[in-house]
Amino acid sequence: MLGPTSALLLLSLAGPPAIEWRAPAGCPTRDDVLEALAALTRPPDLEGVRVRGVVRRVAGRYELRLDIHTQRLTQRRVERADACDSLDGAAALIIAIAIDPLEFANQLAPPAPEPEPEPEPAPPTPVPPPPDPVEPAPVDPEPSPVRDPPPAPPTAPPSRPPAPPPARAHKLSVLLRVDGAIDAGATPTIAGDIGGAFGFLYHRLRVEAVGHYMPARPLTFEDARVGVVARWALGVRGCGRFLPGSLEIPVCLGLEGGQLLAEGAGITVDRRQARPPWFAVLLGLGLVWSPHPRVGLGVRTDFVIAPLRAQFTVSDELVFITQPVGVRFGGGLEIRLGPGARRDGSTSARPKK
Repeated sequence: MLGPTSALLLLSLAGPPAIEWRAPAGCPTRDDVLEALAALTRPPDLEGVRVRGVVRRVAGRYELRLDIHTQRLTQRRVERADACDSLDGAAALIIAIAIDPLEFANQLAPPAPEPEPEPEPAPPTPVPPPPDPVEPAPVDPEPSPVRDPPPAPPTAPPSRPPAPPPARAHKLSVLLRVDGAIDAGATPTIAGDIGGAFGFLYHRLRVEAVGHYMPARPLTFEDARVGVVARWALGVRGCGRFLPGSLEIPVCLGLEGGQLLAEGAGITVDRRQARPPWFAVLLGLGLVWSPHPRVGLGVRTDFVIAPLRAQFTVSDELVFITQPVGVRFGGGLEIRLGPGARRDGSTSARPKK
């Protein structure tokens, strides 16, 4: 059997292994790891093996990170100790097990116990001679002792599962949006809206401050134009974000308040203006597509519930009354800013080159 010095000499003649080792001052060096490998009963074959070991001090202890690449596998092991003096031996054991687990486990296994000698058969009991010569009864041979089954070969120690990746921190992003919409039901006729929004995105939450304006729409009575009505409103909207990726489905609840701006038109004796208040509750469902992490294209449908019903009359004749329920179809373009714009789950729709 080769001694540690002779084994280290043969290991050196075979060519230095690709072992990269970094450690603080006072801890084992790369040469110490090579000596520990050579000191094994049968040093492992290091051909085609690349090892990278890093020792660092973490929370008052020493941590060894080993990245081992062989022709059959690639693995990472992490060991911790109160002192770094023993990390060279630990590194040598881990490297040897990774190269040939079964061979190295057989080296560490205790020798099988020698079988106990078989007991000598007891002498037969003497039989007194009978008065008449008769043949002695046959004696059954004693059964041979049953040997214990050989011990099963020890299995290699299971490798430690890799540590789970750290949880990704969610960051806040700011959005700016311009959009347009079509109103039906709560307005005299189908009307268009223009508006915008300012808000925040955080993980699965979307919060917006919105504003919009409906340009003047005609009021007619008996096929004659008797006035116009416009509307402005400001509001807030909160949404839950489902599937917050390149495709997002926001489910929203909002409130808005503003004013209807009505004015008489045509030939009237007394042209008057009216400014009734406007208030509505919005229930919405949308779809936002992000071709780029900082850009979103969205469409939405809002159900408008208006409890305040405004009436418009000409000469005490009812011309129009706002309906309690309407629907609004909208769409817009939003720009996302801030550190969370690339971390809110959206990814670029263009393939990487």
